[in-house]
Amino acid sequence: MTDDLGGDPVCWLDRVCPDCGLFLDDPDIPCPRCGHVPDTSPTI
Repeated sequence: MTDDLGGDPVCWLDRVCPDCGLFLDDPDIPCPRCGHVPDTSPTI
């Protein structure tokens, strides 16, 4: 049996630009490829 501890998150979708699909290093700043500005409104 293998005990996997840690590793990558199951889903990286929160780090992908919704407009151009670029994988973002920092999803809190505008996309360097297309300029998409992240939605900073609070989620309820």
